[in-house]
Amino acid sequence: MPPLLGTTLVILVSLVSLAASCTEQERSALLQFISELSQDGGLGSSWENASSDCCKWEGIACNSDGTITDVFLASRSLQGHISPSLGNLTGMLRLNLSNNMLSGGLPLELLSSNSILVLDVSFNQLNGDMVDLAPLAPHQPLQVLNISSNLFTGQFTSTTWRGMLNLTTLNASNNSFTGKMPTHFCSICPSFAVLELSYNRFSGTVPQGLDNCSMLRVLKAGHNNLSGSLPDELFSATSLEHLSFPDNNLNGALDGSHIINLRKLANLDLGRNNLIDNIPDSIGQLKRLEELHLDHNSMSGELPSSLGSCTNLITINLRNNNFIGELAKVNFSTLHNLKTLDLLDNNFNGTIPESIYSCRNWTALRLSGNNLHGQLSPRMGNLKSLTFLSLAMNNFTNITNTLQIVKSSKNLTILLIGSSFMHETMPDDDGIDGFVNLQVLSISACSLLGEIPHWLSKLRNLEMLFLQGNRLTGRIPDWISSLTFLFCVDISNNDLTGEIPRAITDMPMLKLEKTAARLNPRVPMIVGTSLQYRTANAYPKVLNLGNNYFTGVIPPQICLLKELLSLNLSFNKFHGDTPQSICSLTNLQVLDLASNHLTGTIPPSLNNLHFLSRFNVSFNDLEGPVPTTGQLSTFTNSSFDGNPKLCGPILNHHCNSAEADPVSIVYELYDKLSGSRVIFTITFSVFFGVGVLYDQIVLSCKTSRLAIPVLVFSLVLILSLASPTTSCTEKEKSSLLQFVAELSNHGGLTTSWKHDTDCCKWEGVACSSNRTVTDVFLASRGLQGHISPSLGNLPGLLHLNLSNNMLSGGLPKELVYSNSIIVLDVSFNQLNGDLQELQSSTLRPLQLLNISSNFFTGQFPSTTWEVMKSLVAINASNNSFTGQIPTIYCVSAPSFALLHLSYNQFCGGIPPGLGNCSMLTSLSAGSNNLSGTIPDELFNLTMLEHLSVPNNQLEGSLSSISKLKNLITLDLGGNSLSGNVPESIGELKRLEELHLDHNNMSGELPSTLSNCTNLMIIDLKSNSFSGELTNVNFSNIPNLKTLDLLRNNFNGTIPESIYSCSNLTALRLSSNMFHGQLSERIGNLKSLTFLSLVDNSISNITGALQILGSCRNLTTLFIGHNFFDEAMPEDDTIDGFKNLQVLALNHCSLSGKVPFWLSKLTNLEVLLLYGNQLTGPVPDWINSLNFLFHINLSNNSLIGDIPTALVDMPMLKADKVASKAFELPVYKSQSRQFRMPISFSTTLNLGMNNFSGVIPEEIGQLKALLSLYLGYNKLTGPIPQSICNLTNLEALDLSSNHLTGPIPTALNNLHFLSKFNISNNDLQGPIPTTGQLSTFPSSSFDGNPKLCGPMLAHHCDSPEAIFSAKQNGDMTEKVIFAIAFSAFFGVGVLFSGSFSLQASTSGTILNSYLDLPKGKLEVITPDGRGLRIPQFLPTPQNSWSVGCTSRERGTGADGPLRKLSAAAVPAARDAVAAWRRALLRRRPASPPAGAESERDGCPFRS
Repeated sequence: MPPLLGTTLVILVSLVSLAASCTEQERSALLQFISELSQDGGLGSSWENASSDCCKWEGIACNSDGTITDVFLASRSLQGHISPSLGNLTGMLRLNLSNNMLSGGLPLELLSSNSILVLDVSFNQLNGDMVDLAPLAPHQPLQVLNISSNLFTGQFTSTTWRGMLNLTTLNASNNSFTGKMPTHFCSICPSFAVLELSYNRFSGTVPQGLDNCSMLRVLKAGHNNLSGSLPDELFSATSLEHLSFPDNNLNGALDGSHIINLRKLANLDLGRNNLIDNIPDSIGQLKRLEELHLDHNSMSGELPSSLGSCTNLITINLRNNNFIGELAKVNFSTLHNLKTLDLLDNNFNGTIPESIYSCRNWTALRLSGNNLHGQLSPRMGNLKSLTFLSLAMNNFTNITNTLQIVKSSKNLTILLIGSSFMHETMPDDDGIDGFVNLQVLSISACSLLGEIPHWLSKLRNLEMLFLQGNRLTGRIPDWISSLTFLFCVDISNNDLTGEIPRAITDMPMLKLEKTAARLNPRVPMIVGTSLQYRTANAYPKVLNLGNNYFTGVIPPQICLLKELLSLNLSFNKFHGDTPQSICSLTNLQVLDLASNHLTGTIPPSLNNLHFLSRFNVSFNDLEGPVPTTGQLSTFTNSSFDGNPKLCGPILNHHCNSAEADPVSIVYELYDKLSGSRVIFTITFSVFFGVGVLYDQIVLSCKTSRLAIPVLVFSLVLILSLASPTTSCTEKEKSSLLQFVAELSNHGGLTTSWKHDTDCCKWEGVACSSNRTVTDVFLASRGLQGHISPSLGNLPGLLHLNLSNNMLSGGLPKELVYSNSIIVLDVSFNQLNGDLQELQSSTLRPLQLLNISSNFFTGQFPSTTWEVMKSLVAINASNNSFTGQIPTIYCVSAPSFALLHLSYNQFCGGIPPGLGNCSMLTSLSAGSNNLSGTIPDELFNLTMLEHLSVPNNQLEGSLSSISKLKNLITLDLGGNSLSGNVPESIGELKRLEELHLDHNNMSGELPSTLSNCTNLMIIDLKSNSFSGELTNVNFSNIPNLKTLDLLRNNFNGTIPESIYSCSNLTALRLSSNMFHGQLSERIGNLKSLTFLSLVDNSISNITGALQILGSCRNLTTLFIGHNFFDEAMPEDDTIDGFKNLQVLALNHCSLSGKVPFWLSKLTNLEVLLLYGNQLTGPVPDWINSLNFLFHINLSNNSLIGDIPTALVDMPMLKADKVASKAFELPVYKSQSRQFRMPISFSTTLNLGMNNFSGVIPEEIGQLKALLSLYLGYNKLTGPIPQSICNLTNLEALDLSSNHLTGPIPTALNNLHFLSKFNISNNDLQGPIPTTGQLSTFPSSSFDGNPKLCGPMLAHHCDSPEAIFSAKQNGDMTEKVIFAIAFSAFFGVGVLFSGSFSLQASTSGTILNSYLDLPKGKLEVITPDGRGLRIPQFLPTPQNSWSVGCTSRERGTGADGPLRKLSAAAVPAARDAVAAWRRALLRRRPASPPAGAESERDGCPFRS
């Protein structure tokens, strides 16, 4: 048969098949669900515009007979209640509504469904009690239930689980469940394997019934209120692999005779309890143990030598115990896999044992806070993978030698060696180098002599520098501004001199708006005893020059450091006025100018620092009145003491009184020192996590230099010794004790809060000089429970901060309507309910209210604000408030300046009444349901500096924007604005940020945009702007750091003026119509870290890479969908990408091999090379890329066995991935974005190549893998048993290979598996009818004629079925391959349009715009095998792949399928290759509505 005729037959057969549609009942159920939502995330319009067949709707998948089986609507920003109508989907197997903002209860109809196997509603705001099932309810098939991270309350009852005989996994963590820990499912569910109950309020003891869970593998119940000892019965659960009970109140000892029963344990976490005694010798029999966490207990004794027998250990965390002895007792050289050892705060002594240096996989080593001594061994240089090293607070010597040794650990990012090397000299040897990746350095509290050394200038990646508490002299060096990532500097408590240099005010990261979240230590950096930090951006931006000998004036240029959160210049010799420009630092939370020689008045504009919570200008020579309104009036007299010319009602010297005499000044000073004052440096350290890093920095013993005459100081000292001190009142003490008594978790407060002590000395409490409680600061304490109204009984309370805890319930009206509280901050808790209206006409003093990031609901109060005449700021963002935005405070509070209401459910238009807020400087109401146009009255707010209303439904144009001449930030992205950017935009001279992304704006950019010379961010992505960029002279915008023009219609070449923006850090020009080659001038962008040029028509890939290599700071490079049909450069001269973390060179149809120059990218984390024509094997050097965790080489022509190097990759075996930040979000779709590489899953995708041989047994070592794709290769042999060890797997695709043998039954242990495909192999035997594998449809197993099971036509209890589909036409998989084939050979279909790829959970569907029918794509060759166009699982990691849904066997509608002749096969194979090349080159000019597009190297989906 000629090839052409074979093709024609294929077309005719393929067009016979029609796909079944969903039923009207299913369609109605889905529409009812969407109609009951208050925010549908765009699904409503998407479903309305789609066909009537709901099987084609976004997020919906059906089986071959048209029954809905999967509803996947995770991360869609859905809001509202879950409709019970979803229970009418009688064939639904899997429902995923996770990561939304859904509220209300969990409908009984879902929990009691007769079809649902997997139900995931995690990460929402669901609340209420778990419903009880009816006593006679039939058995439910539910196997996996994930209700974690919601607001569920109440107790678990036995009736809830009565009918769930198939339950294997329950995750109820991070809720507010109470009562006893449940065990009912142990006796009800024979296959129950995973129980996660962490972060709840379960109390009582660990129940004894857990021994009935004979199949239990994972038990996690940390962060509850459990007490008592671990029951003996628990150690009978011999299948346990993960036992985790941290942060409870468990006591007792680890019984050696019991612990050895749990021989399968891989993870033991009992940290933060009250365990005692030593670690038993029998610990050595836990041969599979990988993680041991016994931190924060009261354990003691020496470490047993048998610990060296746990040869699989990866993590040992014993910090904060009382262990003693020498570490040499343990032979660490036998622990080859050890990566983390944390022994902080114990009593170990001796030297560091030599065996520690044999652990070549070390990434984190912390020995701080012990009694170790001696010098470091040169062998420490062997630890090449070490990233975190803390040796602080020991007795080590020879700092010069230490630095010379440690510098050879090239991957070191954090080095904490303070509080050792006492009284040595700071090394100033320029030979100290090698710390190229160092981000945090602490050499504090060592009393080191010398100057700030020059070798620090080589630390180009340094972010935090702590040198406080030494005896350094000299000036601050000018090279400090060359450290472009440095944002936290503490050089306080030294003997530094000179003026503040210009270099300090030129520090880039103190002027930037964001901090790179690059730090991810395997152990947290600890501040105090309770605060810890895992990312660099958790630290504030700090400049601390306090307690030195700096002179001169405070430079006006200090205003450039606009991102500073804390500025401490106290205890120096500064003179002159407080500069007016300091009032521009609107993010400041701490400002300390105390004990200098400052003169003049207090600038009234300091009242604009609305976030200021710590303020001190005491002991200067300031004069004039202390402000009686605004932010400064919220501080006590201690903030102003020692300035005899200041006057005000809070000072002894009133402005209308006679000049105070020197005696009154003495007594004023006596009041300050005799009271229990909050010493600023301590408060600063605890609150902001800088200044006292507990495991590395201690306060220097150096005496503070107070600017007080000796005689006056002597008088004060005599007075303070002669006078008895007073205490807080009994009423205040009782109120505080009542507050803590009503908490379910008091965060350790009861340690210092004792009834027989003065509450002014209690932790977190501050009093005035007359012993009245004025401040209660209990932020970030882990507090749980309700807020007691008793705090309202503190009559002098001015500042109350309970933020960043887990408090729940309502906000007591006694606090909001207090007669004393000025600042109330309860942000970042779990408070809920409505805000109560105030029924009173009495004026209230409240000035600042922060209730953000809670779960408040209802309408915002209106009449309440009428009595708050002093109100300045309200932050109610990130709640669930409804109704219209109130405006009453615009009239009632004349100084009202800040209103933040983002992330709520406010609706209606922006009220014109906001135009009455004449002093408003900041308005933020993004991510609500606001509609209409921006009212004209809003443009009368001439004081407005920040206008942010993104992600609403606002319409209209920006014609009046030029009236807001003080605007610094304009963010109207994510709306429906139209028209162009007006020419008058150039009048906004102060504008720094312009966000107009995701609108319907069009036209060319006005040339006047270049008049906004202060612009730092321009974000215009996802509009319809056109024309050439040369209209704008970017060289006039020297401060520009981010330019994002993704998804527009710009054309021409990239303008040369862009290359003049030397501060540019992020440039994205993707998905436009730029062409030509890159200019060599792009190498001028030395600060560039993020570059995306995806989906243009750029050419000359070799030249592009050679040019970009000079951008040394580049971390993210997306240049896919360019350079079509060029050759992959293999030139070894391509280098310079030393900091590159993400590289996407996908879909370029590049020829050649995987190039060797990639091996030089030692910091690479994500590599995307899919969709090319690369050949040859995977190179062995791939495992030398120590940080690589996401690899996609699919859709190429690679050959050979899967190499050993791939299964030996460090990050695919590691437990955690570094969380470094992208400068811009990387888009997976129009609605989903990645901010960090860690958002990419740990993935190995080798699909659609020509790999052969067996799947290596070593694949089981890659335990961190979440996704493994090996489909569409030529792999043979059985599925290795070791693959069952990959217990984190969420996606596994082994389809379309030549695999044989049975399906390993242990695959049922992969409880997180949500995508599974082994179709089209030669597997045999039964498909499991219970467990995880039974949750997948027949399409996951099709094409294996020797498999049998209830979901297949071949049942295991029937005679052997004759699978002769390839001969007799009874085919499961239909043929429409010739769609692509004929497109290139002129048969029936002319390839005149573009292809789109539509993802569904049952496969990835190929549709042309000709509305062709669905079906699997196959051509039958003479040998009986098929040429299939590949089907991959529809995950974000896929390449552009196409596949199918399958039709059930025996429908009678498909008709016979014809073989191709041998002559037709070569042409068919050529057609496959041509089709693949066409997909790479031919794309729609813009994706259809609702489509996901290929952006930044992520998958295309339409």
